[in-house]
Amino acid sequence: MNPAKLEKKFQLFYESPNNVPPPYHLEAAFEFDSFLTDTPTVKCTIQYIDRDDFSREELLAEGLNIEDRFEWTGALPIAWRNRLEDSFRMFKSGSCNPRDEEPFITLEAADTTTALPVILELDDTLIQEFMQAILETAGKEMPLYLGFQFADEDGMWVRIEGELSFFDLSFRYSKDGHETLRFTDDWKGLQELMSVLFIGEFVFEKGVEELKPKTEFAIYPGDGKWYVAGDTWFRPSGNKGYFDLIEDKLRTLFTI
Repeated sequence: MNPAKLEKKFQLFYESPNNVPPPYHLEAAFEFDSFLTDTPTVKCTIQYIDRDDFSREELLAEGLNIEDRFEWTGALPIAWRNRLEDSFRMFKSGSCNPRDEEPFITLEAADTTTALPVILELDDTLIQEFMQAILETAGKEMPLYLGFQFADEDGMWVRIEGELSFFDLSFRYSKDGHETLRFTDDWKGLQELMSVLFIGEFVFEKGVEELKPKTEFAIYPGDGKWYVAGDTWFRPSGNKGYFDLIEDKLRTLFTI
């Protein structure tokens, strides 16, 4: 989109792919103001579609927001403004006609002209992260709590635990049980770690709430349990370098 159009109020519209069923299917609208200034703001409206057949208990069991409609207005963090701006500048003029497996994503400028993503998958992921960030800061969802136990390059065992904040785009954590909290702002590195980590298989029934051994490669992926590599946590089929890759990324993020 022409950068000049980002200087005025504009809107981003998003809808889940048609093949995403209730209670997960949603529509969202984001209205941006003062986007290219030092004080950008955003108004977000999320509407969940066709949830009439689901009870409160069923929604809670799925870990979902029980409200059909959600609205929030507030300051847009500069880190998020920069991420979105990089994406929006790549949008091209056109109208959105998605296939059933594709989301509806459209930017509408103040003059009502519209623009679309060039790489749909990347912008879909970005917008979903942005919605997660807003739900988090509005108190509708908790930040993701993660834990890692691994050996550093000297063979010393390290345990990292803390909160991954989508709103702040950072990870605030303690190391080896110390109260001192640290931050890593390498969001790209954290994303790369998550993209690899979550393709593994976690055996929930055999995970443990408290990890006692201090010399096992283990992960706490935010579901309330620890999983040990090769015991309750397994690499994807055919991916022989899975565990080595994750250890390398952990060492880069937290010990180098």
